[in-house]
Amino acid sequence: MDVDEILAELLPQVPENVFTRWLGDRVSIIWLEEDDSRLGMTRFEEGNVELVRRRRLSLDPGPITIGLHPRLLDEPVLLRHTLTHELIHASGVLNHSKELHDAVDEIAPGVSISDSPMLQEKREEYLDSAKVKTWSCKHCGYEWKRSTVRKPIRCHKCARPL
Repeated sequence: MDVDEILAELLPQVPENVFTRWLGDRVSIIWLEEDDSRLGMTRFEEGNVELVRRRRLSLDPGPITIGLHPRLLDEPVLLRHTLTHELIHASGVLNHSKELHDAVDEIAPGVSISDSPMLQEKREEYLDSAKVKTWSCKHCGYEWKRSTVRKPIRCHKCARPL
């Protein structure tokens, strides 16, 4: 299944927002560079000031470009999830809100990191560049190597909150 077919399948499922009715005519897909760190991006070509005005007045948003990482072609589930995420941004949900994440999960649930070589690589790249390399507990002094992006809630040894 190619990206245009996936786009045509996803468009009718995008929740109604300020720009939803124009998506079919205004969205174009491009491929990001291979070394780009993003899985996807949405760009309103008219610029931020004009975008705010058009949102407020519920006007046509103008051309919208969605960029996708070319390696997503190797992972169809992640491609659908990322494209859905970007389409919901294009519909007018600009922030990474609960509304956005709930809509994406309903239309195209995400893939587990353990099932995605690309997400595993992205996690490793992040951890390699992160300043914090270990987590340590102030209560018991236990220290362990960082293996997750998010900070753990509790100590692995004494189970007290960090």
